[in-house]
Amino acid sequence: MPSFAYVAIDERGRETRGSIQAETQRAATTRVREMGLFPTGVTEGVAKADESAERVSVFSRVGSGDLSVFTRQFANLFNAGLPMLRCIDTLIEHSENARLRATLREVRADVQGGGSLWEALGKHPKVFDHLYVNLVRAGEASGQLDDVLTRLADFMEYDQEQQARLRSAMAYPLVLVVAGTGAIAFLMTYLIPRFASIFATIGRTLPTPTVILLFVAGFLGKYWWAIIGAVLVVWLTVQAIARTPSGGYLIDKLRLRLPIIGSLLHKIAVSRFSRTLGTLVYGGVPLLEAFDVVRGTVGNRVLDRAIGEVRAAVREGESIAEPLRRTGAFPSLVASMIAVGEETGGLDTMLARIADAYDAEIQNRTRQLVSLVEPVIILVMGTLVGFVVMAMLLPIFEMSASV
Repeated sequence: MPSFAYVAIDERGRETRGSIQAETQRAATTRVREMGLFPTGVTEGVAKADESAERVSVFSRVGSGDLSVFTRQFANLFNAGLPMLRCIDTLIEHSENARLRATLREVRADVQGGGSLWEALGKHPKVFDHLYVNLVRAGEASGQLDDVLTRLADFMEYDQEQQARLRSAMAYPLVLVVAGTGAIAFLMTYLIPRFASIFATIGRTLPTPTVILLFVAGFLGKYWWAIIGAVLVVWLTVQAIARTPSGGYLIDKLRLRLPIIGSLLHKIAVSRFSRTLGTLVYGGVPLLEAFDVVRGTVGNRVLDRAIGEVRAAVREGESIAEPLRRTGAFPSLVASMIAVGEETGGLDTMLARIADAYDAEIQNRTRQLVSLVEPVIILVMGTLVGFVVMAMLLPIFEMSASV
């Protein structure tokens, strides 16, 4: 089917441009009028170069932040009563991400061609994931797309906020580690070799700490490439194992058993499960489809397998709470609260409360963890630097004392 570029005037008297697919020019003109526009020109061919032939770098991507902003703007425009195509045109005009603009132009063309919004979005899985597409699909089917878009925007913004809090909490410990590692690397590679050449001319027995330090510095200076290679091989091996179903499951299981951090990772996964499932249920997505979507969002294969078991039980007619409790991967409190939600008909509300409770606990646990990690890092780095300085100065003190 040929494409036609059109220039038209909207109901507010503003000029708008775009492209549309139709069998003939007359059919294209009719389609433009059906969109609520007054066409001033319809010609066969592509749209103007700055819209349809915009160069998009192969390295550009649509980040979660860009998608969150787009979703909020889309929800606001749609809730204000603008037609679907007008919303997309406005978003294309104001989007700062070239990849997102190019994607939206393709989405607009599909919608103009008579396709549904969720089908148009589903053609771009690298931008719009299963959660996004399924919620839009449910919103279109139920006629509540405005509410679903608002809920989806809230969900994405909250997720962004949680990630920002975690990054902010870990920023200072990371700076301490980098600064301390840099200081030790400077001492080991620059300062110690110069002292070693001086000590070689002394002709006397060096203190034990100095001998140990010189040995470690010499080993690192001579075999640094082997150490980096060994670390790289171990990392690649772990990554290869993690890509296999059994290996990935074992690694995720070990993560959940780590002291302190394992409990935090488990709470994060349970919170994400609850909030995602609650959002899908609120949006009207069928429960079995909702479980399929949630399995790809929890970020842990132990819980992923447990959700699969729950889905199989629900398909056989069981409730959610009891098979969830049987898996042993979820706290009993979560199963009990879900049971109450199922009995009262407020499952989405109860899941949101579970997620809120776990998010609050995650924030408290993160603050406690950071407050514990910071002094430990300072103590370890200070001890290492102090040992290096002491080992370098001990021979000098001994020489001074013998003079």
